[in-house]
Amino acid sequence: MQIKVKVYAPGFINHDQIDERGFLVLEEGATLNDLYNKIKLPLPLRLNFFCSVNYDQAHWNTKLKDGDVVSFLFPLTGG
Repeated sequence: MQIKVKVYAPGFINHDQIDERGFLVLEEGATLNDLYNKIKLPLPLRLNFFCSVNYDQAHWNTKLKDGDVVSFLFPLTGG
């Protein structure tokens, strides 16, 4: 069985697996790490931003469910 998650991804990542409405199809039981692999996000970039699932901070092993919303957030610095 498959699930669909809404992905708000930065413009510089691979969008080939994300449809025109922003959804990505994954296998049931997939984790955030599976999503990273599907969009081919390099490991160094995975360490440089926060990711949220349903607007709560998530970790690479967070399990995804059908209808989840995944967002990528970059830490901001100022001076």
